[in-house]
Amino acid sequence: MHRKKMLERDCNQHIQAIAYQIPKEGNVFNGDSFYMKVTDEYFICVVADGLGSGEHAYHSSNAIRLEVEKKHDQEVDILIESCNQVLKDKRGATISILKVHFLQKTFTYSSVGNIQFVLSCPSGKFIYPLPIHGYLSGRPQTYRCETFSYEMGSKFIIHTDGLAIPGIKALASSSSSIEEISNFLDNHAKKGKDDLTYIVGQIF
Repeated sequence: MHRKKMLERDCNQHIQAIAYQIPKEGNVFNGDSFYMKVTDEYFICVVADGLGSGEHAYHSSNAIRLEVEKKHDQEVDILIESCNQVLKDKRGATISILKVHFLQKTFTYSSVGNIQFVLSCPSGKFIYPLPIHGYLSGRPQTYRCETFSYEMGSKFIIHTDGLAIPGIKALASSSSSIEEISNFLDNHAKKGKDDLTYIVGQIF
């Protein structure tokens, strides 16, 4: 069975971002979902990984995608609790939400589960927030929402556990464009045995 991959781009004068997604070999449904939105004031993206794979995993992660799409103007702490609530009576999902505020030159990040995030600043500084263990399921859940300043030209990578490559920090800090980084990750994605989603971006 052919694995259908998806590539999406979003950009303005403040940010460029590329999202890539491909399901596990043999699956029609991708258990991962993502959403990106850019406005003059902010960029927001969410990556969700439904527990397991297949249709039930898709319904969980897609419920998160739809919730963030509907409420993207809200702050991250409100969004992640709202996403938790929509997963009542569903299988559950891990999640990462990133919101970049261009005017303040800050970003807020929150994650529950095994989705990875790294941001590399031109100065050589890395920002690598640790996620909360577990997953969203509608039950009471603690969250950690952290806000950081970023430097112009910073690059970030968010990816689900379907991508397992060494040196992700070195890749984010390289001089490569986000298109080159995406192409590199794409080549590794084809070897994956799991659903995969990643978002690569650069903030200006």
